[in-house]
Amino acid sequence: MMQRNEHDLLGDVPVPADSLYGAQTQRAVENFPLYGARRIGDFPALINALMFIKQAAADVNATIGDLDPVIAKAISESATKVRRESLSDAFPIHYLHGGGGTSANMNANEVLANLAEEQLGGQRGQYRRVHPNDHVNRNQSTNDVYPAACHIAVILTWPALHTALESLASELERQAAQLAGQARIARTCLQDAVAISFADLLGGYVQVIRRCTARVQTAVNTLHAVPLGGTICGRASDVPPAYLKAIVPRLAHVTGDPAYRQSANLFDAAQNLDDLAAVSGTLALLASSLIKIAQDFRLMNSGPETGFSEITLPPVQPGSSIMPGKINPVIPEYLIQACFKVVGNDLTCQSGVRHGELDLNVWESVVVFSVLESMPLLQSAVEVFTTRCVAGIQVHPARNTANAQTLIPRLTELMKRHGYSTVSQVCHDAGQDHEKLKALLKDRFGDD
Repeated sequence: MMQRNEHDLLGDVPVPADSLYGAQTQRAVENFPLYGARRIGDFPALINALMFIKQAAADVNATIGDLDPVIAKAISESATKVRRESLSDAFPIHYLHGGGGTSANMNANEVLANLAEEQLGGQRGQYRRVHPNDHVNRNQSTNDVYPAACHIAVILTWPALHTALESLASELERQAAQLAGQARIARTCLQDAVAISFADLLGGYVQVIRRCTARVQTAVNTLHAVPLGGTICGRASDVPPAYLKAIVPRLAHVTGDPAYRQSANLFDAAQNLDDLAAVSGTLALLASSLIKIAQDFRLMNSGPETGFSEITLPPVQPGSSIMPGKINPVIPEYLIQACFKVVGNDLTCQSGVRHGELDLNVWESVVVFSVLESMPLLQSAVEVFTTRCVAGIQVHPARNTANAQTLIPRLTELMKRHGYSTVSQVCHDAGQDHEKLKALLKDRFGDD
């Protein structure tokens, strides 16, 4: 492999000759070996977030006279190029790199410096026209860039999951409307309870999904507060006042999202990751609710002869390598396992919050990438659960109608007419013998 030689604080660094990254990225590649793990380039939302920040910073620095407009334009256009093209190989760093995001920030700086350098007639790795620190990173620190990028990345990722959740809620609503007249037996403690309709059950699912979705949306909206301008540990005195005033409005402009605002306390933003962890917490609550729904589908589908057998889920694959005719509820099981991962990711996020010592919480990577893993996991599982499971369920009318007319529902109706104590005494007289109880009820109440 052809190499070029670059130089940083620690000395000479051989870098692949055609790479868009430079010395500090190469050191991170060697310091944090992948062994099959994901790279930051495998999370395009984070890369796009870094590019939005670098573009906004270059624009503001040119406007306030802190950066040559020609250099600023080259940086800004290079950031747009990275966002529009697939350049994931230019960001090869392990997603859990140490240093509080310094490697990710410098990776972005080096890529943009090399692209801008070439645009202005130079060569990769020279940095004579555009330097990663002096120009691309002007008036920035990893301490404000990386947390802001983490916020933006989550905001960019959320809409796809939001759409998937709304589609699931809408499909459940459609099924509820179709099954409004179909009775089923409700169960408490897995024991027979009273007769309700499938619309009652499915309508409850709709409400919890939409309630959980709203919680996530609220938590994501909070991330529009970004700490740009609070460079070292939140200290705003390291940037020109004009930059501090203009950077977040410019970010709102380049992202097309007017909701961005500066963090109310930049020192707080450097010290704490609770806003990111709050998103994770709402995702975990959503996941727990989805587990409950998927488990219900498995129970109602259990059988076909010895289980509940109240519904049949669409068959999507053979269920056994040895038992002919067996069909398993693999789609709900996929959703459940994805949700297990989301709940585990949330535990990781909470650890990141509580271990952020003193003036800078350096665990943004493990927190944000947990969230960025959870969202697509849920999106995928929710989409297939909607289209390959919920949309094709079949209800067994005879089974459900018979269940709804069994003993406990009848006892409950008798209680409403004759009182709890009266009906309870008949149950006591019968002991646990259900056939005797049925006979006593007929003798006492007839066809009532």
